[in-house]
Amino acid sequence: MLKILDSEKKINDIELLEFENKYNVSIPNNYKTFIKKYNGGFTEDSEIVDKFLSIQYGIVTVALIIESHQVIEKNIPNNYLPIALDWSDNPITINLNEGADNGKIVKFYFDTDQEPEIVANSLEELLEVKSIDEI
Repeated sequence: MLKILDSEKKINDIELLEFENKYNVSIPNNYKTFIKKYNGGFTEDSEIVDKFLSIQYGIVTVALIIESHQVIEKNIPNNYLPIALDWSDNPITINLNEGADNGKIVKFYFDTDQEPEIVANSLEELLEVKSIDEI
């Protein structure tokens, strides 16, 4: 499992529900489990993720990335939930589309012409665990 440091204040089910209602999104259960335990934080020794975003609390939140990249700049489609940033601050998202790509972890690049890239087939793969219950 990735080591996650400096998490934000814990959030609860009510705060998650308020977030889902505000942004009209259904957060996957595995991500809910993760975010209720960590609510963001920096990684140690990950080649993909520098920082997991918090739902609320802290400076860079999921809400901030949604507002700036889905509402204002419209450079991340609405059916991708931002969950992290890489070492160059490119957003890493969970694909919320129906079908075979649902749950895949996709990185968007903003400083290059590179197309979005699947960096993991699941949140569990990204976290280097077999089951979300291992976190």
